[in-house]
Amino acid sequence: MTSLFSSIGVYRVFFHKLRSFPGPYLARVSKLWHVWKCVKSRSRNHLILDDLYKQYGDFVRTGPREITVFHPDILYAIDGPGTKCSKTDWYDILLPEIAINTARDKSEHDHRRKIWNRAFTTSALAEYQHDVVAGLAGNLEEIIEKAARDEEVVRFDECAYWFGFDVMGQFAFTQSFHMLKSREWHHAVSLLRATGQLLGTFSPVPWLSQVGFQVGGNLLKGVRDWNEGLGWCRGRMAERIKSTIKKRDISSYLIEESQKMGSLEQDRIWLNSDAITMVVAGSETTSATLIFLFNHLARDPIHQLKLFNELAAVPDISNHAVLQNLPHLNGVINETLRLHPPVPTGGNRETPPEGITVAGTYIPGNTNIVAPRYTIARLETCFKDASSFIPERWYNEGSEMKGNDNRKGFAPFGIGRYGCVGKQLALAELRLVTALLVKKYKFWFAEGGDGQEVFDGMIDKFTVEPGGELKLKFRLRSGSTPRPDSAVLGSVDASSYYE
Repeated sequence: MTSLFSSIGVYRVFFHKLRSFPGPYLARVSKLWHVWKCVKSRSRNHLILDDLYKQYGDFVRTGPREITVFHPDILYAIDGPGTKCSKTDWYDILLPEIAINTARDKSEHDHRRKIWNRAFTTSALAEYQHDVVAGLAGNLEEIIEKAARDEEVVRFDECAYWFGFDVMGQFAFTQSFHMLKSREWHHAVSLLRATGQLLGTFSPVPWLSQVGFQVGGNLLKGVRDWNEGLGWCRGRMAERIKSTIKKRDISSYLIEESQKMGSLEQDRIWLNSDAITMVVAGSETTSATLIFLFNHLARDPIHQLKLFNELAAVPDISNHAVLQNLPHLNGVINETLRLHPPVPTGGNRETPPEGITVAGTYIPGNTNIVAPRYTIARLETCFKDASSFIPERWYNEGSEMKGNDNRKGFAPFGIGRYGCVGKQLALAELRLVTALLVKKYKFWFAEGGDGQEVFDGMIDKFTVEPGGELKLKFRLRSGSTPRPDSAVLGSVDASSYYE
């Protein structure tokens, strides 16, 4: 064994086809170094890779046959039109579970994607937004209203997660988790969320995660919790198959397709796994974005003022067609997604046998590619003053703030065949909640807080999770008259703004 591993190590360091790419010495030998880094950093892989970019540049060897690319061209090279790249074995991390977002076979993925697309047509989205999103946003606003009336502190991070999961529970099974109503965490949601950090820690080595899930089921609490959460999702899908509902949900399209093809039982793995995808992936990402967004607005009240001025002319904020055309509202959302992408470092791809060329650099075939959106979207070569929160860069064409903007570096929902199928639904949720609360309330950090921990404590568990607690105080606005535009006033002092 010593001879075997020594020869493998010598080959990977000195003779491998990727030997010319710079990177940590241990990364050339084994990806286990990466797992150790994730353990030490408590699942902050986005910062690990960002540090490697600062040390080694645009192309870094982060594994024996893995290159991490920090150049905006990579996103279209691996997922854009005509790409021959494919999903890596990372997507086998949860086998035997297989869903639309983990399917590696392109034909299987495309078949499932067509079914999902029918659940997200314009007409279907309009029905969801009117019947579900608006109603649950109203439930969220009830919590804020009571807290504002009683001058209480709001744990906005909890409220955002309750909203996101209640929405997706309704979409997935026509059965809300009722967390906004009960103001308590649902048992199954707590289980599924608690195990997410395991995926973030061990995802650099997928086979190690598989060993943990298969062998550690009765030994590791995190694995037991995960399996129990999966069992809950399977149970809800079984109930949904047997039930009859008046209004369609996402599961309707998936179940009907299986019934039509006479393959309901054979498709149960797909249906069960898609249920997990709907509940977890569709909730975590939107909720996290809401938390980051309101954290930015509390830190920069000037943008609350700009949003209020913009929304003052909108009589019906439930009109999604109007909201999607408001420049500053969409600028705030885009800027939040740029700085805090829902999937900071995930989405690994494998190059075709002939390899690919990115920004003049040839990457050999059958190489795993990592394209960290967290770092790419913060590149100064893509966005001027890239680390700053500047919503105006998304609509003020004449402003120097837009600078050397390179939109190729912005792909928070992915692109191409593997782009997020629920993108428009997520944006609708973000627009409505932001418009509803900003038009009616002013808000700021509770005493002793500044929101920095929300950013600094962020973890990367494939999807992003904000750090710390976001405690806000809300005050009902006394009137609906917009104040002078803050661009004219200059910077707004927070204490005077909240008077």
